[in-house]
Amino acid sequence: MVLFKQLLKYLMPEMLKKAQITRIKKSIVDFDSERVRMIFSALGDPGRFQIFRLLLKNSDICVTDVASILGVTVPAASQQFRILELSGLVKKNRMGQLICYQIRKEDPAVAGIMELIK
Repeated sequence: MVLFKQLLKYLMPEMLKKAQITRIKKSIVDFDSERVRMIFSALGDPGRFQIFRLLLKNSDICVTDVASILGVTVPAASQQFRILELSGLVKKNRMGQLICYQIRKEDPAVAGIMELIK
């Protein structure tokens, strides 16, 4: 019987205590998983990821320049920037008729993503 209990303990480790479960639940709720999901979803597209990398190397870049570099239309590049902006990765700067973007480096989540990519 003793051997069976030892074997059972080995095969089935103890379950988490209520305090541990509560702590884990709280850490999951505190984490802004929706935001992180949006960021990774935005960067999951190869074109948007390429644009983000261009912005890492060039701190301020305009939509028309990105369209020329990537060989796409200005509306297509603009749409990609719009998604990056909605996810909170970039911010828009209007310079007369030109619309340029830069990475939101002040955002801790974006700063973390930048470190990962570099």
